[in-house]
Amino acid sequence: MRAMAEDSVDPCGEVEPLPPVNGDLESVLASVDTLRSAWEDALERPTPHELTESRQRSLRRHAIETGVIERLYDVDWGVTEALVAEGLTADVAAREGGVDEDTLAIIRSQLEALEFLAEVARAGSNLTLHVIRQLHQLMCREQATYAARDQFGQVVQAQLHRGAWKKHANHVTRQDGSLLEYTPPEHVQWQMEQLLELYAETADAHPVVQAAWLHHRFIRIHPFEDGNGRVARALTLLVLLRAHYAPLVVDRRLRDDYIDKLDQANDGDLRPLVRLFARLEIVALRSELEHPVQPPVEGAGALAVARAYADRLRALQDADRTDRVDRVDRAEALAAALHERIFAHLTTLGDGFRAQFATIDDQTRHGVANAKPPDEQSRYWRAQLVRTARKAGFFTNLSGGSWWSRLNLTVLGSTLRYVVAVQKVGQGDTGVLAVTAFAESPPPRDADNDDRPLPTSLLDVTPNDSVTIVFSDSPDARWPEIEQLIDHTLAAAVPRFAQQLG
Repeated sequence: MRAMAEDSVDPCGEVEPLPPVNGDLESVLASVDTLRSAWEDALERPTPHELTESRQRSLRRHAIETGVIERLYDVDWGVTEALVAEGLTADVAAREGGVDEDTLAIIRSQLEALEFLAEVARAGSNLTLHVIRQLHQLMCREQATYAARDQFGQVVQAQLHRGAWKKHANHVTRQDGSLLEYTPPEHVQWQMEQLLELYAETADAHPVVQAAWLHHRFIRIHPFEDGNGRVARALTLLVLLRAHYAPLVVDRRLRDDYIDKLDQANDGDLRPLVRLFARLEIVALRSELEHPVQPPVEGAGALAVARAYADRLRALQDADRTDRVDRVDRAEALAAALHERIFAHLTTLGDGFRAQFATIDDQTRHGVANAKPPDEQSRYWRAQLVRTARKAGFFTNLSGGSWWSRLNLTVLGSTLRYVVAVQKVGQGDTGVLAVTAFAESPPPRDADNDDRPLPTSLLDVTPNDSVTIVFSDSPDARWPEIEQLIDHTLAAAVPRFAQQLG
């Protein structure tokens, strides 16, 4: 019986050391480190309970998504969000539609494996083959079999030997239809030993680069019968936690992009995978800026709840007041500067869109508008911005409004509404900002009907569809990313809008 194929590979194919990967990666890695500084500053303010809850949410999300990516199971997004927020219990899942007990058991075992690895990171222990094998045992504890092929080429369920190196060759079919052979079984032991030797030599590399390299090189060996992807993603977490970064999560919405970046690494270019991991690390750092209030004693009344929230807000207000004022002033000045550029850019784009669509409808019209704090109109679009931020993976602070710019385009009676907003991230004054965009098509106005349906969304937002900036950034340095975000999201929304026109 064999895992996927009986063909062998060149036994001389050794683990490759970390290549030079600087150049165009410097900007995105600098963004990660700037945000990390703001994140570390924010970590000084929450209570130990809040820090633990924030990290547990990250680990629960990782535990769920790592199996979804491998298609071990499928969990509804609403169920996922509830399990991440409240814990991996059947009662929590049931409120959002439920998940079967076998799936929940697998997710819990994966969470236990991640918690084991987090403890290894906290203890500062070295990464060893024993740790990797133990990680595999925990990760696959609830998995008894895996898909293999028998001597006749038929797919069968074979016993999974947890924590043991594979006994049969395996491969994967690449996007171009070719086969990528992994390390043959007889070479796994020494290839894994070499991997750990080379990993030790990457100690001076940026942690995101180091994590991407270890992840890909482990995948290239594929030392276990099954579960290699889950172990590889967990090892990424280990690298980042040891360097005091937030644990990133590759979720289902990025599965295709993630596989594509791994394939590019197979062709010798690790940079796309590093860029993806850098963007996901930014998402992870951003998400941990959201701190829950420590719950009062179970059964406490409304007054106790109010007191808990008041104490939390007072702590935020009192924390390093001088630095906070400087951080707020610089963040708001940066938001205002970017807001002006965004509005000017949308004005130019609107003129171009109107000219193009006027060729099919001479009644085509467009308009641009904007608002910024403290204007009352800066509080517009709250529901859309909250929803977009959640999809992008962060908590948006709209208590003082946002710096938004809106482009409306009306063609053949239908309207494309496109909004770009600069908003604060996290509770309190973190000094962190995010730029997001949403696109929708509002229903036609009907003077006789106040109960209009909700607008139709024209954009599927993922964690990649945002730009994170901090108070110390300059508008010139970050503008190219924001311009690219606008171009990317508009390019995705316009075709959907055009389809409505017939």
